[in-house]
Amino acid sequence: MFNRLRILRQTDIIVTFKIGRKNPHNCFTFIFAALVQLYLLLWAWLTSKDRLHFWKPKDRSSPPACLVSSSLGRHCYVKLQGIRLHYVEVGDRKKPMLLCLHGFAETWYSWKHQLRAFSKTHWVIAVDMRGYGDSDKPHRADEYDLRIVIDDIRQLILKLGKETCVLMGHGWGAGIGWLFAAIHPNMLTHFIALSCPHPATLKYNFSNSWRRPYILRDLFFFQARWVPEVFLQSQDNIVIESIAKIGCTTREDAFQEVEAYKYYFGKPDAWRGPLNHYRRLFNPGSLMWMTKSQLRVRVPTLLVFGKREPNFCQRIISSCSENVDRFDFHVIESASHWVQKETPDKFNVILARFLNVNL
Repeated sequence: MFNRLRILRQTDIIVTFKIGRKNPHNCFTFIFAALVQLYLLLWAWLTSKDRLHFWKPKDRSSPPACLVSSSLGRHCYVKLQGIRLHYVEVGDRKKPMLLCLHGFAETWYSWKHQLRAFSKTHWVIAVDMRGYGDSDKPHRADEYDLRIVIDDIRQLILKLGKETCVLMGHGWGAGIGWLFAAIHPNMLTHFIALSCPHPATLKYNFSNSWRRPYILRDLFFFQARWVPEVFLQSQDNIVIESIAKIGCTTREDAFQEVEAYKYYFGKPDAWRGPLNHYRRLFNPGSLMWMTKSQLRVRVPTLLVFGKREPNFCQRIISSCSENVDRFDFHVIESASHWVQKETPDKFNVILARFLNVNL
């Protein structure tokens, strides 16, 4: 079974997850997380009423109406070096660009509330990151190296005719944004991070936290091959239903949201790209090993978290100010991880105030 999982060599796992210092316990946690998920997957299959279709998602050949609504903007493609990215744009091209980077298990559609709200003040671009949605999906894990992903963002800004922009990211997209802000500060006027602390803060706190295995449990599991893909796509992508329904107020809205997510993640190899992002995260030589001074952000920065955020405590979040020159921080009481979807009105007001615009 271990051969079939294609588990990485133990020394590589220790290096990959040391986050500050070697700890063989991380290797055990990685294997344990993979085995637990595999057990749950097999148990779900054995108890399923429809074992024949358990492993394969339902075929959805055409997108639901919500994905092609003209109120959200225009669907476009841009050819960069070695990859084609899909994005949705709305607003006047002459206005400042607001570039939105989605998180894990999301697409451009996670920014639907911001596309509508800021279309009069900015040229809003919601992009599908490489490996997601309608963007190209390279197969090899090394094509998701942080340097490559960050250069996608640099190329995209320049290709769309801008030299600077406002960059906003959620979750994994915010992690990319933090690194971009540190490496290319001259290309940003503002940076907004949702539900993701500064990388230097993450590394320090994970290196000194007994909760590290729990917080990184999914990341450990994602290092295995083929098992996470099968797990996530089984039962018609049931794992993303709860994400899709966040912020929905009616049953019809919830149905449309679920169909939108399943349309994208039900395609062949739809999960390989998102998982490959994580499989390259802490490789030796990765940008995550930059020093604290190299990771310092000098761009005006807004960090927004939900008070019910499950992964990070208040102490970790607030300590991000140590790594940012100009730092603004807000907590939304009624939100958890998905702040731009759960409480769009509250978040949009905070964002507008930070950007000094009127909605």
